[in-house]
Amino acid sequence: MAITTKRTPGATGRTTEPQDAHRGYVNPTPGDVDEARADRDMADAERAVAQGAASDEQARLVDRISDARTHEERRRLWQDASGS
Repeated sequence: MAITTKRTPGATGRTTEPQDAHRGYVNPTPGDVDEARADRDMADAERAVAQGAASDEQARLVDRISDARTHEERRRLWQDASGS
């Protein structure tokens, strides 16, 4: 019988994420129909960019939101830029 030791990043003194990475995290949920539409459009555009099939508009919008830190900030920038 083999004995294994669970080696977690915390147990070894190494961390893989900043300490506050999940502090206060709330799953971003759309508050209304427009936000839900923006989330779907963002996902479609990001998928198209990753696959190399994005339109110029999709690529521009994904580039516009690429520096945002939170989902809510990305959504707000997307809605502002796309007129949603």
